[in-house]
Amino acid sequence: MNKTEPPEFNILIVDDNPKNLQVLGKTLEQENYRIEFAIDGKTALEWVENLDFDLILLDIIMPEMDGFEVCKKIRSDPKKKDIPVIFLTSETNKESILKGFELGARDYVTKPFNTKELLARVKTHLELEYSKEQLQLLNRGLEEKVEERTGELRDAIEKLNLANVKLLDLDKAKSEFLHIISHEIRTSLNGIIGPVHLLKDQAGSNDLRELIKILDFSVSRLERFSYDALLITRLRTEKDKIYRHKISLKDVIDSGITDVTDLLKGKSIQIKTDEISEPVFVMGEFELLKTCFVKILENAVKYSDEQGQIELKVAQSDRFVTCEVVDYGKGFSQKAMSKLFELFSSGEEFINQNLGLGLALAKLIMDAHSGKIEIANNEQGGASVKLIFNIYGRN
Repeated sequence: MNKTEPPEFNILIVDDNPKNLQVLGKTLEQENYRIEFAIDGKTALEWVENLDFDLILLDIIMPEMDGFEVCKKIRSDPKKKDIPVIFLTSETNKESILKGFELGARDYVTKPFNTKELLARVKTHLELEYSKEQLQLLNRGLEEKVEERTGELRDAIEKLNLANVKLLDLDKAKSEFLHIISHEIRTSLNGIIGPVHLLKDQAGSNDLRELIKILDFSVSRLERFSYDALLITRLRTEKDKIYRHKISLKDVIDSGITDVTDLLKGKSIQIKTDEISEPVFVMGEFELLKTCFVKILENAVKYSDEQGQIELKVAQSDRFVTCEVVDYGKGFSQKAMSKLFELFSSGEEFINQNLGLGLALAKLIMDAHSGKIEIANNEQGGASVKLIFNIYGRN
């Protein structure tokens, strides 16, 4: 079919009656259809083999080879099987009509011809076939476009996979680098801390003891800072590598209190704790959660008065468990409250006491465990820090 606009259609008329050919040809040519004629089935098949037709008007009753046989042969050719065929017949019995449809005819027109009916049927089948071919062309175009986009997507995925491999290699190198850094820092510090402790026991003069005390304090502070800094780096770059296990929250609290025992004794501070009525578990990494709890306790001890008290309250609901650390010191200043979770916040207090670093680390740990940390000053003085966990389960 010619796809120019408007389309031009080729029609083959097959009839052994020259008068019928003349009438049909004249009628269709007036509608600007291009017409070819055949007076028998053999000639019709030759035309179909050598030329593309958009429609065939095929007489049923013909000598030697009838219309049924011609239609059957056309339908057996894969390249020609979709050409619309309209049978021309003077017979009106249902058996002939049904046989024509069974052989693949699209329609039939009875003789003598009604011109309007004939043109309407021809036009309908030509437009249907034309729309069908246009749809096939559109589908092929869409398939080509989809194939093109699929190829582009495959290329993009391949590039992304290569980038991911590079990122994994970089991530592995970064983890190894951090491990090396951590090992070297700890090894170096241990090489200093050990001799410092020996010197403390062997120091004779007060001046030497004072110098060693300053050295011991500085090394211990550097050790804590190095541990915190490396841990912050891990939490910010390897959050998805937290080793989650079922952990007893009571064990975390008890271990954290043990770690700050010397601080508590140094200021004669008592910790008042609530009893946990039943076992509560969370999913997480024990040492990380203990570090978070220790940072909160250290801060509470640091800003509590001598012989003061710290309260540890535990509350639980169907979904959450909250650990609240309450102290009765001076509380947080307005400036501190605005920068509590910022790493290395500016200001003398932050620099000297590393306040921002400890709370920032606690916040990173809670984030990594899908928890929350809330801080507020109390009306009666002091501050309250809440660690809010999702409950894993209960026994």
